[in-house]
Formats: sequence, structure tokens, C-alpha cells
Amino acid sequence: MKTVTVKIPDELSLKLRKRATERKEGFSETIRRAISRELESEVDFTTLAAPYKGMIRGPRDLSSREGYERSDSR
Repeated sequence: MKTVTVKIPDELSLKLRKRATERKEGFSETIRRAISRELESEVDFTTLAAPYKGMIRGPRDLSSREGYERSDSR
């Protein structure tokens, strides 16, 4: 296992130590878990919007709606 030194703000250190105490695990294990979770949680917009699929009606391309084209050119 590699050793890595990272500087973090005092507030973040306190939160991590509190979490380690709550879970009854070591500080290093808590940090490893947080880093792993961050690296695995690459969530894109499609995943976040999935629960709302079908709730909004209308054409996929709003520029195709009749009556909404721009008549004056600036």
C-alpha cells in the first residue's frame, strides 16, 4: 500500500475524524472510503434526470415548434 500525504483544511479533518469515530474505524480507512466513493460516483446528467423522464411534454427540439421561429432578424 502506498503512503500519500495530503493537506486538507482543519474543518474537513474534523469532519473526517468525527465520521471515523461514528463508524468505529481508523482515520485512514475513512479517508480511503471517501476517496473510493468519490472516484466511483461519476454521475452524469442522464443518470440524475432519469427519475423525471416523461414528466415534461413537448418536442425534443424546441426550435421545431411552429409559431416560435424568429421573424425579425437583428
